Amino acid sequence: MSVSVTRELSTAMARFKDHQLVILDARDESSLTLLCRRITDETGSRHPPILAVAHSRDVEARVQLLEAGADDVVAEPVDENELEALVEALLLRSPAASTDSAEAVVAAPRPTPTAPGRVIAFAAAKGGSGTTSLAVNTALVLAEMAPGSVAVADFDMYHGQVSTLLDIYARTSTAQIARDDRSTQTPDLIHDSGKQHASGLMVFGGPYRPDEALDISGDQLASLAELMRQTYGTTIVDTGSTPDIRALSVFEHADRVVMAITPDIPSLRLVHAALQVMSEAGNMTDKMVFVLNDIHPRSTITAEQIEEHLGIRVTLTVPYDGDTFLRSINEGQPLVLYARRSPAAMAIRRLAELAAETHIEDDPGTPVVAARRRGLRNFLGRNS
Repeated sequence: MSVSVTRELSTAMARFKDHQLVILDARDESSLTLLCRRITDETGSRHPPILAVAHSRDVEARVQLLEAGADDVVAEPVDENELEALVEALLLRSPAASTDSAEAVVAAPRPTPTAPGRVIAFAAAKGGSGTTSLAVNTALVLAEMAPGSVAVADFDMYHGQVSTLLDIYARTSTAQIARDDRSTQTPDLIHDSGKQHASGLMVFGGPYRPDEALDISGDQLASLAELMRQTYGTTIVDTGSTPDIRALSVFEHADRVVMAITPDIPSLRLVHAALQVMSEAGNMTDKMVFVLNDIHPRSTITAEQIEEHLGIRVTLTVPYDGDTFLRSINEGQPLVLYARRSPAAMAIRRLAELAAETHIEDDPGTPVVAARRRGLRNFLGRNS
């Protein structure tokens, strides 16, 4: 990498436009915080990502640096592997890198499937299980292999957040598409109703308001899932965290159902009840993949205990990485793009392999990413 070093802040700020990353160091934490704040105050968001070098691992000092404008913090003594991972992640988010990549991308056309595709449904029995994060990131991993032939569709009619996590909004929601006359719909019309992410992933967002989908039935959603099967090689469907009749209808038509479980008693109780419902409705449990999403920093319930309690096999565990997950969500950069070599991102790559029954290279090429978010200006969505 080409690196410039300066001891003068004014000189550094004049050269920001020629660089993709700023690494800040100072004699103490107070001076470092002031440096971060000055850059933010004087440039707004028009600066490359900032990596601050903290003199200790004190959590409060780290938080102060992040609040002052640092995009990430590395503590002394600096571990080379950690530094490399942070630099790589921040370079992916830099405006220069993002703009160059975005300009190089041509929207991938929809390949004509030679055979019906697969539908993979993601579900949970409790809100806050991370279903949408898992669904979106899995879809992005698969889209890297086949841009234009992978879609993610938000079938959560009440709390859908697929569009939010990708920071991409189409004019037509899945509720509107499901309500349309099926005899008039074609794969090309379905394709035109979505919006393509810079990665090549086709995105179909859920209704913006919960009252937009009150009349949507399970049969309508199941029919839409089948139409998307005819349109794309792989369709990832986020059914949300309520295994009601609408979700069960989609499960029945899906090739696989990925059930997210969190290691806490409320989640286990609701999963147990949901499994009873699915068992009574048919052989849905035969197509299920159970994923332990470790959302707690110090879990006291293990995968083995969950298996014993529920009588299931936990196929995979996504390790806790709460800070990275939260920041990726708030910046509209899914985890597999934001921190692709993190343990959680690597676990999601294995999940994509299991769900799609395919092999994925461990070190794929650099993905195309959207430009860095400017604060929270788009958090309400609905921008076209």
